[in-house]
Amino acid sequence: MHARFEPMPSRNSDADTAAKSLRSRHGEWAHVDARDSTSRAANLAYRIRAGLHSSFRPAGAYEARSQGTHVWARYVGHRTKAT
Repeated sequence: MHARFEPMPSRNSDADTAAKSLRSRHGEWAHVDARDSTSRAANLAYRIRAGLHSSFRPAGAYEARSQGTHVWARYVGHRTKAT
């Protein structure tokens, strides 16, 4: 038995890839997914905006919208609180 320290593999490799692509093109909208219903597309857009999807954290760093069954998103950066 041995201990090997390395990052755990992502369970969301497609989502991780999409989030990384959005970060590399700051502010540009991109089609990120298509769902089988408008409610599922709207739910995914909400999860992206709210940071509930682990690949799209922190909350507010991404904007997302659904149009029909399609989901579009863009990276807007981390929002900081004014002091």
